[in-house]
Amino acid sequence: MKNLKIIITLLVFGMLTSFAFAGNITGTVTYEGDAPERTALTINTTEQHCIDTTKGAKSENLVVSKGKGIQNVVVYARGRGYKVTPLKENVTVDQKNCRYLPHVVVVPTGSTVELTSSDPVAHNVHSHAEKNEAPNIQIAKSGTKIPYTITKAEAIKLTCDIHAWMSGYIVAVDSNYYAVTGQKDDKDKFIDPDTYEKSADKGKFTLKDVPAGRTRVVAWHEDLGTANTLVEVPEEGDVTVEFKSTDFKKPKKK
Repeated sequence: MKNLKIIITLLVFGMLTSFAFAGNITGTVTYEGDAPERTALTINTTEQHCIDTTKGAKSENLVVSKGKGIQNVVVYARGRGYKVTPLKENVTVDQKNCRYLPHVVVVPTGSTVELTSSDPVAHNVHSHAEKNEAPNIQIAKSGTKIPYTITKAEAIKLTCDIHAWMSGYIVAVDSNYYAVTGQKDDKDKFIDPDTYEKSADKGKFTLKDVPAGRTRVVAWHEDLGTANTLVEVPEEGDVTVEFKSTDFKKPKKK
């Protein structure tokens, strides 16, 4: 009986420590100065569906809100000893209305992304991965799903050879603590770039239940590059990080 009590005590203590010693990393990613105007996309096609759905469309490379928030910044925590667990359910990258939706998706390494299309016209997905497999596949039929497993951390650009204006990113990270700024509203619906541009968002993000201790917080953006900082995550509660566009550095050209 005494041994049983000891075992129960150890189990309870283990459960408490696994849940209690973790905090949240909250913060913002904002643009310094006047944001450059978004350029209009050049739509080179005779397909009526694409002409209709992309009318007035602008680049998504850098979208800044009235509140100076930056959309589609991947923010994640990277710490020693982190055990990375692939997603149990696959996330989807859709080719919808002749654009990639979402424009940026983040997944832990080892996860599988389903590539698909909701459009009545043919697309292809051209992956520009350097560390992972780089498929270039056609999706001729709406609803077709093609699995793409990503094993190594990197930002993978996706394009469509049929429609040159289309682009998106899959960002694979060695972490299970990540977020994408300005991507969804309170009802979990995607925010289109034009709507985000008119909003007062500050580029808010929250990384929940990050293990306590010293952690590096990394921010990635397709146009600005990367920024990072070290923080001490509390055993409970929040720690705040504020990234500005001037903190980012573009990678050195090879």
